Amino acid sequence: MRLRRAITTDVRVHAPAASVVAVHSAAPGSVERVGVELVAEPDAPGWWSGSFEAPAGHHYWLTVDGRGPVVDPSCRDLVRAADGWVSVVRAPWQRRVQAAPLASGPVVYEAHVKGFGGSYLGCIERLDHVVSVGANVLELMPVHPFDDSTNYWGYMPLVWGAVHRGYATDPDRAAEELAALVSAAHERDVHVWLDVVFNHLDDTVEADTSCGPGALDPLGFYRRHPNGSLHNDSGCGNDVQPRSPWVRHLVIEALERYADLGVDGFRFDLASLLTRDGGGLVTRITEWAAARGVALVAEPWDMGGYQLGHGWPWPTWLQWNDRFRDDVRSFLRGEPGTVRAIRQRVQGSTDLFGPDGPTRTLNFVTAHDGLTMYDLTTSTDSRHRSWDCGPELRVQQLRNYFTMLLLAAGTPMWVMGDEFGRTQGGNDNPYDIDSELTWVDWSRAEQFAELTSYVRELVALRSRHQRVRFSFHGVGPRIDEGYDSHSIAWCADDLYVMANAWWEPLAFGLHEPGDWRVVLSTAAPTEVSTSGATLQPRSIVVWERSPATD
Repeated sequence: MRLRRAITTDVRVHAPAASVVAVHSAAPGSVERVGVELVAEPDAPGWWSGSFEAPAGHHYWLTVDGRGPVVDPSCRDLVRAADGWVSVVRAPWQRRVQAAPLASGPVVYEAHVKGFGGSYLGCIERLDHVVSVGANVLELMPVHPFDDSTNYWGYMPLVWGAVHRGYATDPDRAAEELAALVSAAHERDVHVWLDVVFNHLDDTVEADTSCGPGALDPLGFYRRHPNGSLHNDSGCGNDVQPRSPWVRHLVIEALERYADLGVDGFRFDLASLLTRDGGGLVTRITEWAAARGVALVAEPWDMGGYQLGHGWPWPTWLQWNDRFRDDVRSFLRGEPGTVRAIRQRVQGSTDLFGPDGPTRTLNFVTAHDGLTMYDLTTSTDSRHRSWDCGPELRVQQLRNYFTMLLLAAGTPMWVMGDEFGRTQGGNDNPYDIDSELTWVDWSRAEQFAELTSYVRELVALRSRHQRVRFSFHGVGPRIDEGYDSHSIAWCADDLYVMANAWWEPLAFGLHEPGDWRVVLSTAAPTEVSTSGATLQPRSIVVWERSPATD
């Protein structure tokens, strides 16, 4: 029998009200255990520290004044045992480097590890598809450890700085398998971003029932109202306190560990909750990322705050732009009074971000939370701004969504499978459904091959043009931003886009000089000439200008 070598594990926790904090370890399934009391640090009130030796794979846990088991919030691995969640001894993983900078701007493909590939290693087999559609960033939904018996998406982390075992073919090597996925992406010039959830933990919070920080520092780790009740702007019951030095340490520690696996960027779920300290934690994260060379993306809102645009004062961060989502959906389903907003969205939402909008906005029509793009075309709902356009227009409307998304200024993102009509049967919140409903049905790739090809052509067209200088028109030379207008045209350098969201054909003129030709359309235009074209209802036509010759 091969013996595993002993590993020294350092433990340091903040438990200001505790009298005794101990760490215990045991082989999995064994009743024999070894306990070591942590030492109260004389120069750091409330902090307890110590170390122990145990072979890799052994379980360990904390007790606080005899209560437990309590997970080590800094553990590198986590597993469910007979008595509850326990930490697992493992050595620090090998440090890997980030990929070289992208050759062109990010095109983001959001995916769930299990839903996309079944496992970390299974996702490697799907990377060539990501590349084939023109995406160069794979954004993975959370890989923090979470209870996958009650949750599928992964937005209820148990700890922050470990890697979820449930996505690994060998659970003891989850971190290494995630690193293998990242490395395989890098070989294909694709970056990997992780969705991270630092705004709360899956913790009962109260000291006598908690298996996490609530058992150690229930008053300092989580935000509380003056009456002692918990803040719940995350909707999960226990918003963390970003002012806490321990919270700050754990966040940076987790980011460092993921970056050591080669991860190139991070999307912060409900990032605005991390600013409740006045911005100190986010500033620290920004400084760390600059030194480490990774990208940062904020979801700049929560149930109690909305900071999109200038409200998020860290210019190096991208921001999820839900205004882009809502306005594009509204325009394409034919709502009145939307042209003025669309004018802003396609040029980088300069009304929200100022002139540097194209470098700060992350545009999306769909994300994991909500309807898939296909399902937007199968139901009519004012909350989702969706429209059941009927089977005869379905693919055309999907092309419309992708055209608006990929030819607007800013960083585009879409969800796995949108490019071939993935459906969740109209379910807009399957956070706890682990079944064929939420897994990618790859058989649809053949059925919607023409849509996938169209997306590929759009990305290629986008990569040929920087889209820096914008001018706007309507069917005539001047844009019509009136309430009843349903059309817009814009010229961005050598691209000219005509968009007809009305239910009747519209004749558009070409109002920029040059030699133009139609390169893409969501429905074939009629009466095309050198001076313009007549667009079919609910369609978009894209022209490209030939380079001037001497």
